[in-house]
Amino acid sequence: MSTAGHQLIYDDSCGFCQRSVGLLRRLDWFNTIEPVPMSAAVDLMAKHFISLDAMMAAMHLVTRQGKVYAGAEAVREFGLRMPLLFPLAVAMRLGFVLRLAKWAYKKTSANRYKISRGLKCEAGGCLIHRKH
Repeated sequence: MSTAGHQLIYDDSCGFCQRSVGLLRRLDWFNTIEPVPMSAAVDLMAKHFISLDAMMAAMHLVTRQGKVYAGAEAVREFGLRMPLLFPLAVAMRLGFVLRLAKWAYKKTSANRYKISRGLKCEAGGCLIHRKH
């Protein structure tokens, strides 16, 4: 495990996701989070029982203690470790704020292809895995 201690697994085939991780790196002043591209996280995902379907629906944060958070809950948990995101993370401890954040995260995740296209995502990345 890295010196950061907390690992954030993200979809590295998604332009929007890549940009989001780039922003996160700039906000992580104390280097607490290690971004791990999904394409390089097979062993980490297996160790923590994170399925491909789960990964395609949401990013996952694995804490140094081995606890796994997904989606908006992952945002809340890494936000608690970053000064600029701390107020948002504390607000997300309130049930109604977390419910709103989960809804917003789900909508964003489901539309990341459209968002990425607007960001000039290349090579058809960012396609969300959908169950039909």
